[in-house]
Amino acid sequence: MISNIVNNLTKKPIATIIAFCFISRLIIVLLYQNITIFSDSSGYTELAERLANFSLQGYLGTHSPGYPILLALSGNSLIVAVVLQFVLGTINAVYQYKTLRLLNFTTKTSLITTLLFNSLLHVIFYETNILTESFTLFFVTLIFYFIIKGLYTEYKLKNSIILSLLIGFLILIKPLYIFLPFLIYGFYTLKNFSFSKIINIRLTLLIFPLVSFLGWSYVNKVNTGYFVSTTFWGINIAQNCVYFAEKCPEEYKEIGDTYADYREKIIAADKDVAMTIWFAGPELMGITKLSYLPDFSAKLSEYSKATIKKNPIDYSKQMFVSWRDFWDTSIYWNYKSFKVPHANQVLNLLWLAQSFLLYLIKLIFVLLIPYHIVQFFRKKEITTVIIITTVIFAASILQAMVTYGSNSRFSYPFEFLMIVVLLFTFGKRFRLT
Repeated sequence: MISNIVNNLTKKPIATIIAFCFISRLIIVLLYQNITIFSDSSGYTELAERLANFSLQGYLGTHSPGYPILLALSGNSLIVAVVLQFVLGTINAVYQYKTLRLLNFTTKTSLITTLLFNSLLHVIFYETNILTESFTLFFVTLIFYFIIKGLYTEYKLKNSIILSLLIGFLILIKPLYIFLPFLIYGFYTLKNFSFSKIINIRLTLLIFPLVSFLGWSYVNKVNTGYFVSTTFWGINIAQNCVYFAEKCPEEYKEIGDTYADYREKIIAADKDVAMTIWFAGPELMGITKLSYLPDFSAKLSEYSKATIKKNPIDYSKQMFVSWRDFWDTSIYWNYKSFKVPHANQVLNLLWLAQSFLLYLIKLIFVLLIPYHIVQFFRKKEITTVIIITTVIFAASILQAMVTYGSNSRFSYPFEFLMIVVLLFTFGKRFRLT
């Protein structure tokens, strides 16, 4: 009977995916009836209001405009924004299916994998949040669909322009991804490499990402005097100094000692130690006599770079902690705010099972990284698996270098791609060729 149901569903896979996404999200909406707001959310809504009014004058540059553009297009209505995120989540699921089919997985395997991934609770709950994650996942999925398509297409200019636009907007959501177009250009150039082909049409990949990154940094320069993608930059770097904050050069001793005192208080209170710099912020502003956020962040950037330079071993240890946390898995919801009694308890049990499965998937993926790298150097072949593996590994290293805290949010947009790698590695019988 189950086999017959699956066979019937595979006859119209796109319709099945759309129906599944609608029903699953409707169930969560009825049980939850909340829009989840976090500390980051206010920064996005503030910038969205400025964008809607076509006025960035005096903006402090704390956030990049990618996600606020979505909020502005929603008329700054959080309900409309969540509905749009549900719609984008459904489109995302369709392209996940199309990606698997592009990689020659069978219709049944592609459909089941897509439905299973989109039944994960954190996927749906991210869409009820005013956070960037669901929007980021949407663009990451589209980008990799066109990357994979570009490996086998002759329409290089069209494909490169589409990818350039998509990556450019992704960088407006999360500037960390500025590394992506350079890496993808490198892979395309290495495929059938010759020195005469180093300058090629794929250089168009760099245009819109650079325009996005440099353009927004220039807007911040005009408004704040600092050419940075976000004026939180210095604060974010300072988070990586939390466990060796006091081991700073003498000129920053007052900052380092105060930071360390707050660290011990946070640890004693059993709070998130990664957020120490944010708790210490008001007192540190008083010490530095810098009440203007961009100036304060720039000062912390100076302190952090000097402290890291003085303590490379401690920084390496902290980087490993941040890198390890990248592979964590989290769900972002207001657990006590469900409208239907006990629904949170039932869903939490389901999430515990799902999160264990995700941990297992991520662990296997990490263990496979050396294997795929060795295979690449042995075969000298650019494959989908090596591109995905390298991009995810690069993202894990870069985020570990620049910040500490909420690191699992950085890995979320890549979770589906990790599953693709595992299917490639262990699921050859699920492919047509």
